[in-house]
Amino acid sequence: MFVLETRSKNLVRTGLAFLIVALLSVSAAPLAVLATTEPADPAAQGEIAPELPPPDIPTSNQQGYTFNLESALRVDLDSLPKEARTYQLLRQAPTKEEAQRIADRLKIGAEGEDRGNDTWEATGIGQVFVAPDLVQYFSLEEVREGDLPSDDEAIAFAREWLRLTGLLPPDLGSAEVVGRIEDSQRVVVQFRPEEPKGILAAYPSITVTLGPTGTILEASIRWAEIKRGDLYLLRSPREAWNEVQSGEAYLEVELPEDVVEPGEEVKGTASYSGVSIAYTTAGPPGSLQYLVPIFVFRGRMRPEGSDQTYPIRAFVPAIASSGAPVG
Repeated sequence: MFVLETRSKNLVRTGLAFLIVALLSVSAAPLAVLATTEPADPAAQGEIAPELPPPDIPTSNQQGYTFNLESALRVDLDSLPKEARTYQLLRQAPTKEEAQRIADRLKIGAEGEDRGNDTWEATGIGQVFVAPDLVQYFSLEEVREGDLPSDDEAIAFAREWLRLTGLLPPDLGSAEVVGRIEDSQRVVVQFRPEEPKGILAAYPSITVTLGPTGTILEASIRWAEIKRGDLYLLRSPREAWNEVQSGEAYLEVELPEDVVEPGEEVKGTASYSGVSIAYTTAGPPGSLQYLVPIFVFRGRMRPEGSDQTYPIRAFVPAIASSGAPVG
């Protein structure tokens, strides 16, 4: 265990937050280094690793803050893994027959209409939109009166609805309630893939919105076939921490407006007590995309002049960049 004391001045650029439906467009990245412990192809030894696009990490927070923080890191960086797997997201354009089967399973009661670019829509007793990596469903039924289901009940209702409609992916993993709106009587359940763990991006995921008595009101199924890729060597965690201290990392923190107004400089202290490997997308939407690892530093920050602390996270790319041969 060690403590690093730094002072970071983070001048953040324009960007978007992680959990958005429209994913960020990105540009090409440097070559990365494959881990030699488990090559995807023995013939790949000594070859240059496949080029991966950079991870989709926002470049500014939603509030438009800039940061001037005195930061401390209290983490055993040597315990972090030295390599991590990447994953490829495979999309398949739906045929007219496949889109119609989805509409029929959802009991829309209408023929699908071709909307161009491999997209289909059907409107009847409900509405469904089908695209290569999206099934968007809206119920047109009136919301029933009654009590909202508990978190466990909502997750069970949502999973069973996916199973009955044939929309349950074989690699569906855990779920959690990410929203509960009592005024409009809504509960939102989000499902993630079984592998990899720790996906931060909104894709791939499934969100199901339920009303009183567990009625399914909406569903957004943003999914793809997740294919295991190669193991890649990771950058030094200390190198990643240097990016946090030098202001190159994306910082995520929400502060009350009476403490710091949007667009202002945030001064204070930050103490990071945890770091882990998480995943986000890489590659432009509609093209070849991957899930790639990133470092996530977690801690709490105290704004200057405040007695309160608030959760803070710093995101840094984790894959080592190199043009050197593998092995």
